[in-house]
Amino acid sequence: MIADNISLWIQIGLLAFLSSLAVSGFMAVAGLGDASDDRSAHRGTIPTSGGVGILAGLGVALCALSVLFPSLNLPKGFAPVMSLLFAIGMLGLVDDALTLGAKTKFGIMIFISGAAVWLIGAPTNLPFLNGPVTLTPAIGFMGAMLWIFVVMNAVNFMDGANGMMGLSLAVANIGLFGAGLIGGSATTLLLSGLSLMTILGFLPYNVRQQARVFSGDVGSLALSFLFATSVLYLIKETPEKTLHLAGPILIFPILVDVLLTLVRRARNRENLLQAHNSHLYQRLIQRGFNHLTVSWFYALAALLCANLVIIGAPRGWLDRLHASLILAGGAVAAYWLISQALPNQNSANSRNDKSS
Repeated sequence: MIADNISLWIQIGLLAFLSSLAVSGFMAVAGLGDASDDRSAHRGTIPTSGGVGILAGLGVALCALSVLFPSLNLPKGFAPVMSLLFAIGMLGLVDDALTLGAKTKFGIMIFISGAAVWLIGAPTNLPFLNGPVTLTPAIGFMGAMLWIFVVMNAVNFMDGANGMMGLSLAVANIGLFGAGLIGGSATTLLLSGLSLMTILGFLPYNVRQQARVFSGDVGSLALSFLFATSVLYLIKETPEKTLHLAGPILIFPILVDVLLTLVRRARNRENLLQAHNSHLYQRLIQRGFNHLTVSWFYALAALLCANLVIIGAPRGWLDRLHASLILAGGAVAAYWLISQALPNQNSANSRNDKSS
């Protein structure tokens, strides 16, 4: 699909990049955003409208796709899934403006996640220690829906430092593009490529010592939804490759921080729905580390994971859980060692939510 129209695909990618660059820049100049509060790592007005540029880049590129490739053989249900992408982006925009309650926001996200799985299709098997195990339709559906929901929340929670979300997802999408090439998933190549180009248009305003704009919920939710659904398309279109573990591995640094922080907070009997500032990356910044230093550290960790996917997939490393268990063990150990070196903090008294 891509090889036959390489010049037009490059043009669509450039269109996504330039649209994101232009609209994100406009939003940075407009300075629309939230006032800082006790939860913020920044002071003054926090421009959180950069995600509008990201969504604009995706929208312009997808519209161009429909015009330039009217007979393109996209998977069944592709257009409705893209409609859900913009629906989740609008949810983020409303939440940025009005601050929806957690239960309301989570309920809508669960509904959209389920609708996406219904349209794309659920995995029918999952890699295990001795090879893949067959999943019942109900378990496959619930697992895929949970995957989308967790990814959206995890990325959204991590969008609190200059460059954190953008750099990590840019690297993850490069790895996902590589997995799409290995498996031959045209839809994954398309979506991961467009996602990468829109992120690159946003990054010049965000990867700075003084970020000019953040993605806000609109950007983080849209990009994370697109990443999660791209992984489902990868699984669907490469059933013989067993690339199910590529997605979790590619965003492993984000997942480890979010999930282990939840475990630590649950152990401390804290309210898991309450905003806080106890993610590992937030604690590193509070300790005095520069925002960009922390963000590049996570991006380098994501690059390691991307290399594991690209190198390991052709060699069958992703067919079983062994490589993932080794990676998980190393990540848990690193989290524990770094966490032990940082001072304990009562997140209920000093909350520092994401700055977007």
